[in-house]
This record gives sequence, structure tokens and C-alpha cells, in this order.
Amino acid sequence: MKDRLLQLLLKGHTVQDAIAFWELFRRGRFHALLLEPTANTVTQLFRYVITGVSSFLVDFLLLFFLEAAGMHYLPAAACSFTAGTVCNFLLTKFFAFKSINATVGPAVEVLVFCAISVVGLLLTELLMFLFTSHLHVYFMVSKLISSILVFFWNFLARKFILYPGKIHEKV
Repeated sequence: MKDRLLQLLLKGHTVQDAIAFWELFRRGRFHALLLEPTANTVTQLFRYVITGVSSFLVDFLLLFFLEAAGMHYLPAAACSFTAGTVCNFLLTKFFAFKSINATVGPAVEVLVFCAISVVGLLLTELLMFLFTSHLHVYFMVSKLISSILVFFWNFLARKFILYPGKIHEKV
């Protein structure tokens, strides 16, 4: 994965993708940015930010309500993370990377997505525990910080492990 990322950067694809994204954004071509099939990494990242924010809101609000209902913050974080992950899977598959064929079949796609998410959950739980229990940061602030950090793991793992392929034709 590291070698693939380095190759993309060295070949200039990321710079070209950024320029193409900026041109679409500057011209107000939001249909192209949001709906048209693309292998443009910057456009996919833009879509994944929308996906991530939406999933985060599900996760964050559910965590708040579960903890307010009396559940300890770590199990509540696991439950809310799971709900956010389901939201994230649907938005990732049908929005952020909708035009990219997965590297595996549908059943394995779900398993790989879940494996990536489990790593994200472990990172989230570890970071929340460290921030809240050791640094005495309010658990909701810990959740916000850990979510931002885990976002990068999720995007890069999904981009380079699960959806590194070429775009398929519109269905």
C-alpha cells in the first residue's frame, strides 16, 4: 500500500487529480463531483469526506445518547461505531467509490470492509481510552479527535485495498 501511494505521488496522478478536481469545483460542476463515475483520487476523497461526516454524525449522536442513557462510554462507543460503519459502508459503496469495482466479490467485499472497520474500531477505542482515561479529555472530545485520526486509516485502506480498480461503466 505504501509503495502504491508513493508510485501515485511520483507519477503525478495526485497533482493531476487535484487540478482536475479544482477545475470542476471552480466551474460549479457539482454533478460531476458528486455523481459521475470517477477514478480521480481527490474527487473520491471529497466524496469520502461527505461520507465520513455523515457516518460520523450517526456515530457521534448515537454515542451521546447511549452514554446519556447510562451506558459506559467504551461499550457505547463500540455500538455507535458499528452503526456508523453500516452507514459508512452504504455511502462508501454507493457514493464515494460507487463507480469502482471492488477487488473481490460481494461477500468478501463486506468481510474486507468489516476487517478495515474493525481496525478502525480498535484504533478508536484505544485513542478514546488514552484521551479520556489518561489525559482526562471529555469523552465526546476524545471521540471527535479519534474519529478524525481514524478517518485517514479508513479512506486509505478502502482506496488502496478494497477499491483500487478502474471505473466501470454506468449501469
